[in-house]
Amino acid sequence: MKKDLIGTGGLIRLILRRDRILLLLWMLVTLSIILGGAATIENVYPTVEARQERFDQVMNIPMFMLFQSKAFDISPGALVTQQAFGGTTILAALGSALFLVRHTRKEEQTGRRELIGSTVVGRHAPLAAALTVVLGAGVILAAVSSIGLIGIGFPMAGSLALGLVVGSAVWIAAAMAAVAAQLTENSGVASVSAIVLFYGFHFVRGISDMGGESLDWLGWLVPNGWLERVRPFAGERWWIFGLIAVFVILLLRLAFRLAGRRDLGAGLIPARNGPATAPAGLRNPIGLAWRLQRRMLFFWIGLITIIALPSGFVGPSAMKEYAQSQWLQEYAAAINVANPTDAFFTYLVFVMVFPIAMYAIMATLRMRSDEAEGTAEMILTTSVNRGRWAASHLAFGIGAPVILLVILGFGFGLGNGVQSNDLSGDIARMLRLTTSLVPAVWVIVGITMAAFGLLGRVSNVIGWTALAVGIITEIIVKMKLLPEWLFLVLSPFAHVNPYFRPSAMTFAGLTLLSAVLVILGFYGLKRRDLTN
Repeated sequence: MKKDLIGTGGLIRLILRRDRILLLLWMLVTLSIILGGAATIENVYPTVEARQERFDQVMNIPMFMLFQSKAFDISPGALVTQQAFGGTTILAALGSALFLVRHTRKEEQTGRRELIGSTVVGRHAPLAAALTVVLGAGVILAAVSSIGLIGIGFPMAGSLALGLVVGSAVWIAAAMAAVAAQLTENSGVASVSAIVLFYGFHFVRGISDMGGESLDWLGWLVPNGWLERVRPFAGERWWIFGLIAVFVILLLRLAFRLAGRRDLGAGLIPARNGPATAPAGLRNPIGLAWRLQRRMLFFWIGLITIIALPSGFVGPSAMKEYAQSQWLQEYAAAINVANPTDAFFTYLVFVMVFPIAMYAIMATLRMRSDEAEGTAEMILTTSVNRGRWAASHLAFGIGAPVILLVILGFGFGLGNGVQSNDLSGDIARMLRLTTSLVPAVWVIVGITMAAFGLLGRVSNVIGWTALAVGIITEIIVKMKLLPEWLFLVLSPFAHVNPYFRPSAMTFAGLTLLSAVLVILGFYGLKRRDLTN
């Protein structure tokens, strides 16, 4: 076994050298959610009565339990845990899975693993190095979260438990991604599979919470349910971390065993053989882009459909009971929604727009991947010019969010309309809601395209940072740590938020801004050298 791990230390240093900035950004964003909420909880809920009211809101309104977590106590620490649980664990898992696959399956897919393997490097060294870095990042997140919470003034036991919950989310996602990387030859499929599985577990946990005691058993079947049931600041259950450790260790052992049973570059699930001759559509750039991007697009269409239809059917009946609550009526009034039951769908749309924007960024950054891997240079040696090549991929960055948001609105409207007997009216209303976010997503795509065209190598960082800044700013503004005008300055999603009463000029301005950014991207791309 020792010889299989030769060179692990050098590969760890290489990973840290390549991705030290991305690792730091990911950890800072994750920490900002949990520590930002902890720093403001006493100001937001200063009295026992205010905390009790918040507790009642969480336990009586299903969308809080579905997307965040149930509350176990009215103490400030327990409410911080409830608010931060969903966002923190999902973001921690997202970065963990992406980094793990990036330095394992992605290296094999691009051929870099074969080059590294020609040196003195053991068979399992790349997987061991990637796991060491990602699991170590989980340890750092757990430690900094705990120390930060203790420094703010929260009890030590609860702070340690919540910090370990964050770290455990990293470790669970890394273990799942390590197994997924052995099963498929495609890095995108591996990373998305691990992320979607973790996200699915989160919703299973939410369904368990919404079902009360009758469905409590369901939450014990998924690791996200274990994380929630640690109950930081509400009678910690330390033994659950032992269950999590066993789960992670078993998955890691499975990953190493599977890695030893396959050929380099291959997956245990064999790729389907392609046709003997290429279709005529591959003769043009858009046909090639369709070939490269269609699987991911179909996956996202299926995912959004799976979320939209059940939410459309369940949402109205779930919210009907709570439509007259004071909090929900105040929330509906604040976001300019006439019907309080529609507040559920407004909330859900602004949750779902961020994953859709993530997909739009990934589709746009396919250009950067082709450039870095050298395939763009091969394409451009033909009669295809840079503009046509870039436009073929940008079409997915611009068009796919429209398709996904239309499907989201149609699913919401269909489920709602079947129950209200106003099918056409509900579908039209929900489509207006979801498609109103399209210009905001286009601005993020425009920023990514401008960064790719003008700067090239750092376009990944700029594109993802633009989205992260928008998400973090919204969270911090809602915590009342920053003024609302800063949200409008830093996030295009603020301008389409019903709270700020967007007008036709707002949507036109965002669309124009995105067009200008795209034009800048094309201008820069035609005038810079390609890099790999």
